[in-house]
Amino acid sequence: MKKIYTLLFLLGTAVSGIINAQSLEKCGYMSVMQKMESVNPGYTLSNSNIFDQFYNSNANRAISDTFLYVRVVVHVVYNTPEENLPDSVILNQMKIFNDDFSRMNADTVNMRPILAPIAGIDSRIRFVLANTDPQGNPTTGITRTSTTRTSFFSLGGGGLAEDVKSSANGGVDPWDQSRYLNIWVCDMSVPLLGPLVLGYASPPSGLPNWDPGSTTGISDGVVIQYQLFGSNNPNPLNVGGTTYAVKGRTPVHEVGHYLGLRHIWGDANNCTGEDGIADTPKANDASAQDCDASKNTCVDNIAGIDMPDMIENYMDYSAEDCQNSFTMDQVYFMRWVIRGFRPDIATVSFVSIDEIGALDAVSLAPNPAAETVIINSNSKSQIASLRLFNLSGQLIMSEQINSARTMIDVSALAEGIYFIELTAESTVKRLKLTVQH
Repeated sequence: MKKIYTLLFLLGTAVSGIINAQSLEKCGYMSVMQKMESVNPGYTLSNSNIFDQFYNSNANRAISDTFLYVRVVVHVVYNTPEENLPDSVILNQMKIFNDDFSRMNADTVNMRPILAPIAGIDSRIRFVLANTDPQGNPTTGITRTSTTRTSFFSLGGGGLAEDVKSSANGGVDPWDQSRYLNIWVCDMSVPLLGPLVLGYASPPSGLPNWDPGSTTGISDGVVIQYQLFGSNNPNPLNVGGTTYAVKGRTPVHEVGHYLGLRHIWGDANNCTGEDGIADTPKANDASAQDCDASKNTCVDNIAGIDMPDMIENYMDYSAEDCQNSFTMDQVYFMRWVIRGFRPDIATVSFVSIDEIGALDAVSLAPNPAAETVIINSNSKSQIASLRLFNLSGQLIMSEQINSARTMIDVSALAEGIYFIELTAESTVKRLKLTVQH
């Protein structure tokens, strides 16, 4: 969404000035990096070196049978009723996170065949609204803060909105950032111009050879312009007379940054940029908020193919309605980052987790089973989807359910332990099933 317009605007009530708005940035990642570099010279280079560590490490980068359940708290900070997004929008965005990171999103069918060799797989990263706060009290994982601030955009803060992360400055203080992914949803717009930055995130801190607190200046977490959260958001995003598609992919993009990913064109022009990920096709610049599938702006060789610009990638600036995938190495890298740089934000689970209770009354019968298993939900939410994994974490079966009751045939399965993963709204629940003939 870059280079939409150039306008003159009045900044403040006492001082007027002419400011050239060079571009509307979909993402403020580079502003974050510049801020960190100003506080800690050399930070940008250190951050780039993380990719070399990933590829040079002896760690097994393959997807394991563990699921990483990231605890999320969404801070809604609002000045007007429109900005106070309802729970339904928050839950919708949580479902988008889990669909996109598991590659269960329906629009994966839109991936062009030439990109099939690099298309991502289920990351086995899941996002769940926290059920306890830092003090151990029950919570929905959603906080709501009324503010007198009409916007958190700060020109002096590099175009970012760091005040939203501070109760003293009209926002709300973060929960323990080592244990929770904090997401602030607020208004970052500028009078007369509207939003200049749609979202931004902090990359992982604690890089090797850096002292704790080396990312001082940017408080850890994700910030999203309120119109961009959830595909069912009732507030349209209109900039310069144009209404843009909102599919919940801007938050997915920013969480990608939070887990260490860079923009796929490497934030440089003329094919010189490098995002550090080996299987992302090169591009000479960000996509111009479109879905132009004809572009192949750089020559590269991935799996023996000169691949086109990957407008399908969540880490591009392409329109949200054509984004549908990470690449394989992006998936591996994000899991590696959680394990090495954000180890406490996720619960590792082999069996079951149910964070917010939408699937709190699910039963399997019989269990052990020989022929068929009946799955029954007595809760208010229908089961949306079902997936069956063996003990090694291999996907055996995947079905869309949309029902409170379903039956699966296990007669052809070998005897042993299996895991059934169910989803409803933003809840993910895994149950152990024993097959015994």
